[in-house]
Amino acid sequence: MTTYLRLEILRVLRSVTFTGYTIGFPVGFYLLFTLVFARGMVQGTGFNAYYMVSMALYGAIGAGLMGVGAPIAMERTRGWTRQLALTPLRPGRYLVIKVAAASVLCLPVILAILLAGRLVHGVDLDPLTWLALVPALWLGAMPFVGLGIAVGYTFRDEAAQGVSLAVYFLMSVAGGLWLPTEVFPDWLADVAKVLPTYRAGELSWLLIAGESPVSGGALVLLAWAGAFLGLAAWRFRRAS
Repeated sequence: MTTYLRLEILRVLRSVTFTGYTIGFPVGFYLLFTLVFARGMVQGTGFNAYYMVSMALYGAIGAGLMGVGAPIAMERTRGWTRQLALTPLRPGRYLVIKVAAASVLCLPVILAILLAGRLVHGVDLDPLTWLALVPALWLGAMPFVGLGIAVGYTFRDEAAQGVSLAVYFLMSVAGGLWLPTEVFPDWLADVAKVLPTYRAGELSWLLIAGESPVSGGALVLLAWAGAFLGLAAWRFRRAS
C-alpha cells in the first residue's frame, strides 16, 4: 500500500500539466497581482501577506480537488480500477491512497507561495504564525478532497475534469481568493461568506492578522466538510 502511494505521488509530480497548473499558476498569479496592484491594508493586514494566503489556499484546493477527482474518473473510464479489483488492493484502500496522495500534494504549493511571499515581497510574520499557516492552509483545503472524490465517482474522464475546473474557478472567485471581498458588491460579499473557500481562507487570514482562527466561520467550513464527505461516501458506495 505504501509503495503504491509513493508511486502515485511520483506519478502526479512528474505530470507537467498538474505541477504547472497547481503550483506554477498560483505562484505566478500571486507575483503578478502583488506587483500590479497597489499595496495597502486588507482586513487588518498587508495586501502582500493577505494575497499570499489566498493564493496558497487556491493552489492547495486545486491540488486536493483536481488531484483526486480527475484521476479517479480517468482510471474508472479506462478500466484501471477493474484491473485493481483483481489484486489484493481493495476499493477502500485504493481510495485511501488517492486521498493520501492528494493531501500530500497540497503541501508543495503552500510552501512555494509562502516562500515567494517571504523572499520576493518580504512578508514579515512571527515564526509561530509561519508555522501555524501551513496546517491552517492544509486543513482549509482538505474538504475539497472530499468534493473531488464525489466528482470522480460521479462523472467520467473529461467530464470530471471540466466539472472540477468549473467548481474550482467559481468557488475560488466568488469565495474571495482572487480578489478580497471588500471590493465585492454587498450581495456578492454575503454569498462569499457562505462558501467553503471563503471560510477556509478565513482560518489563515485571521492568523496573519493576529487573531484566533477559531470562529463561527470554522463551524461553517466544518459543515461543508461534512457535506462533501457524505456526498463522497454515497458516490463511492454507489460506484463500488
